[in-house]
Amino acid sequence: MASIELNLIDYPKVKVHSEKELLVKIREESGEYYIEQKIKKGTVSLKMPVVREWIIEAFNGDKKVFNYQYKLEGQIVFIRFVNTALGDAIVWPEYIEKFRKKYKCKVYVKVRYPELFEKSYPNITFLKKGQNLEKIDVQVNASVIFGGVPMLQWPTTILNLKKEELRPKIDKPKLKRNIEKKYVCIATHASSYHKYWLRKNGWNDVIKYLKELGYEVLCIDGDDVADYGLVKMNVPDGCIKRTGKRPLSERVNDLHFCDFFIGLGSGLSWLAWAVGKPVVMIAGFSDEECEFENPYRVINKDVCHGCWGKHEHEEVIDRFIKNSEGVVCRFKSGIADPFYCPKHYGTSRQHECSREITFEMVKEKITKLVSSFSHDRQQPAGQ
Repeated sequence: MASIELNLIDYPKVKVHSEKELLVKIREESGEYYIEQKIKKGTVSLKMPVVREWIIEAFNGDKKVFNYQYKLEGQIVFIRFVNTALGDAIVWPEYIEKFRKKYKCKVYVKVRYPELFEKSYPNITFLKKGQNLEKIDVQVNASVIFGGVPMLQWPTTILNLKKEELRPKIDKPKLKRNIEKKYVCIATHASSYHKYWLRKNGWNDVIKYLKELGYEVLCIDGDDVADYGLVKMNVPDGCIKRTGKRPLSERVNDLHFCDFFIGLGSGLSWLAWAVGKPVVMIAGFSDEECEFENPYRVINKDVCHGCWGKHEHEEVIDRFIKNSEGVVCRFKSGIADPFYCPKHYGTSRQHECSREITFEMVKEKITKLVSSFSHDRQQPAGQ
């Protein structure tokens, strides 16, 4: 007799207790994720943090002695996030809802900023700080990063969904317009130094140009100053500064009434996209496909760019941690120097991906976007 137990906390594990050696297999139907191991006593683990209806098989020689496929219907699935950034949190809810409907399971989520989604997704339970579940059938850590995979494909990979861009629903506060004139929202800070737009006078030139177009400029950064020790990054002058640690409902309100948003590859760009606003995104550290589809993305491909998320056959391999399968990667956060550049650290080319994005490149996208507004207003009704 043999005892075989399945555990689906974080990744599939099969605990085996048998008098005879068994060949134990864990696989999914597509065969993409698979492991087999000969074992008498111990645990067979497939260390892939993805949710699947796993097939468990055990063989005694050529004879199959155990065959079971796990079904998610009716099960309690806990999706947890660790140290989630705003952009990461915004990416997921619409995919989680699609997963819930596909598999007819009960979904609980612990993530920062639940106030953005609770009303829009009433069938998903967003756990508050300090809340815990007594019973969990399946648990997955949604904070893993798949090296080289666009952010909008992280949830589809983990939750076994079709690869497609899904914009989340955002809970809208009671809306009130606070600026009578037409205006543009900007955000100049980011969670990491490599995400900043490092062009000298870049933001000042943008603000000047927007005002020439007749716009007020509203800065919605969380801080006036970001202190990186050797360098302090300041919010530019010449704009209305609505900075500070404000409720996200205020940011949603400000974005709702603006014409468009200009920012970096950071959380407020994702929030503006979720609210439905055009986004002029200034980012050279990541390739265009890493974020949402965007005709107003600004990147200089004539210089080094897009190192974020790349690891295979690259010198930057030390910037990532691989598991035993060599598939799931996590960007290292423990590097002490915030100015680290994976390819050109300590040279004149350090962070050229950002520094060599010129004001003229950004201006071109702004002009294109503003022209589209004029074109839309000139179209006859019904066209």
